[in-house]
Amino acid sequence: MLATAEIADRLTDGAAAVLSRAPGPLAEIEDWLLLTSARELLRIDRTARFWRHRDALGTARFWKSGTLSASGHLGAALASMHGDGRVRETAVGILSRTDAPVADRMLAVRVTDHVRPVREAATRAVLRRTSLTQADQIVPVLHLIEERTRGAEALPLYLHALAGVHGEAALWSRLRGSTTPGVRRTAFQHSLTNELLSVGDAVAALPREHDRIVQSLLAHAIADRAGPDVVASALLHDRSAESRVLGLVRLSADLLDPADVERLLVDTGVLVRMWAQQRYQEQGRDALLAYQDVARGSGAPAVRARAYRGLVEAGGMVDREAALDLVRSTEPPLKKAGLRLLIGRAVPADAPLLVEVLRSGTNRVARLASEVLLEMPAAWSDADLLPLTSSLDPDLRRRAWWLKRNRSGWHETIADLEILLDHDPDLATLGRNVTIPQFAQPTELQRDQLIALLPLVWPETWRKSRVAFAAGLRGDA
Repeated sequence: MLATAEIADRLTDGAAAVLSRAPGPLAEIEDWLLLTSARELLRIDRTARFWRHRDALGTARFWKSGTLSASGHLGAALASMHGDGRVRETAVGILSRTDAPVADRMLAVRVTDHVRPVREAATRAVLRRTSLTQADQIVPVLHLIEERTRGAEALPLYLHALAGVHGEAALWSRLRGSTTPGVRRTAFQHSLTNELLSVGDAVAALPREHDRIVQSLLAHAIADRAGPDVVASALLHDRSAESRVLGLVRLSADLLDPADVERLLVDTGVLVRMWAQQRYQEQGRDALLAYQDVARGSGAPAVRARAYRGLVEAGGMVDREAALDLVRSTEPPLKKAGLRLLIGRAVPADAPLLVEVLRSGTNRVARLASEVLLEMPAAWSDADLLPLTSSLDPDLRRRAWWLKRNRSGWHETIADLEILLDHDPDLATLGRNVTIPQFAQPTELQRDQLIALLPLVWPETWRKSRVAFAAGLRGDA
């Protein structure tokens, strides 16, 4: 997305290209107006007439002096956004006699014009452009305009005109293939509501769909209309967690394949696991035993980790020693599972192990280890973090900073001051927003740290004085 000033510059370049008739710049401007999203196109139109950029497209005299009639469809496309209503009206007349795709889009934009003659002329021209290729350009713009006061009636009129030429089925099939998400979602909703999309079509479309809203529409249609076998095959194996949950909700325990339910016990989705547990128990089986078998088995580490999570979610327990064994695992998924199990259960003796995990684990593992350490801040000190703070690896120094500052209070201030001295400029910027506690005084150790750090970070500046005053250092720093 371009900044407003950049849009104004491009409009100025476009007006200059129209005057010079240079093929290269003209092609660039046309591609810009044609390929940008409908939402961005409306933003370009708004920018062109914004008082601060009204001179971007030149004066009205520039266009009225013969430039507009001689500049072809691209000049008319630019002039249709001009601040002068007469220029826009003339441009709409030229565009209405042009079959270029950019003309389709710019006429659709003018349907929301604040000048009634311009708006009515643009609407008449749009309603005559009823090929499906033209609809690809026009409908996304009108779909956004429908949210406005002016021109909101244009989309229903245009869709009615298209349906009269091509039929409802062909029209909405075309719109379901739109590259504009809002149009596709509306098209799928309309098709399903009016039974223009069969259950078989919905089943075929669901695995190929990547839009979460359309996925949800298709999944609900399948769940509402399809038989149990189709629901099971289409939804329980779909990549969307919402679809899998819907399948478990709609099918009773006696209609579910036990193998499907057992597989979904260790699904990645929390709600999927919850419903799978319920259906598993309704089938007369023990979910806790199933989770224990998977957790202690030889399956993939990620599956075993989800089994541990599911075991706890189902009301089971994992003892602390087993959690520590998972933390010592070489597999990141099992490490994460063990750290989650340790939350609220760690003891000071676990601190050295957690600091080592903080140093050697992946970023996500390290973040979980930090969360456990922060539950018992008295069990470790800055000295324990020296392997991280003195490391050559900036990522390890960042982890140490994050852990220190999240103890809050003056710990946060000191951590930010320390990171400001880091030789890595990216790390140093992390401390740029130094916070000062409002209702706390530093300990003696923290006072000593502040006295040592402040002259190095901010020698003789108001920032140094502000921190020193809040800490009660006065003349000490």
